Amino acid sequence: MAIGLHRLVKRLGLVAAVWALCAGAVAESYNAPEGEAEGEITELDFGKNTIVVGGYVYDVSASADVQIGGSYGAFTMLEEGMQIEFTYQRFDDGVRKIVGIRQVASVEEY
Repeated sequence: MAIGLHRLVKRLGLVAAVWALCAGAVAESYNAPEGEAEGEITELDFGKNTIVVGGYVYDVSASADVQIGGSYGAFTMLEEGMQIEFTYQRFDDGVRKIVGIRQVASVEEY
């Protein structure tokens, strides 16, 4: 009986550790600071879900809200040369993940 109880306690400890790691990862993704930017799309990689705007490479969330021409769109409907405004999350490891994209007629030059 003692051996069975020891295994159970060991497994519960492992489950608790995995749960804590998962909860931390989820909390981090929701608490990532957001930024806003705009610019011209210079490169798209639909296989990697990445986009290049203003020299920066951004990952694009699979659930990103995409608007093209004022209507719902999809990441795969975007084209190089389009002017966009977008919202992204910044993570500690340097990753920038776009969560919302809106095509616009033009962007302001600074």
